[in-house]
Amino acid sequence: MGFSHLHLNKNTSLQVTKTKLDSLQRAGVELMIHMCPNCHIQYDRYQSVIEKEYGVEYDMVHMNIAQFVAMGADPYKVCGFQTHSVPLEGFLEKAGII
Repeated sequence: MGFSHLHLNKNTSLQVTKTKLDSLQRAGVELMIHMCPNCHIQYDRYQSVIEKEYGVEYDMVHMNIAQFVAMGADPYKVCGFQTHSVPLEGFLEKAGII
């Protein structure tokens, strides 16, 4: 129910994503690493939409596996963290990266 389904059935796609985010939040997940670029877009871009629409707040960030592998390089020039919808700065500070 990822990115492509968002265009076919937005409400169902967001509800399925919300259910997954709820489960991750209960498990204490702080960082979700995505292998799939579409999944990364679905979670990063729409987490704030879900938070606003459903009145919830998630305390997690999302990275693509390539960004995670490049950790240690410049987080903005190399990893492109400034392009994320969910800000990574709090997590990066906590992890001692910036």
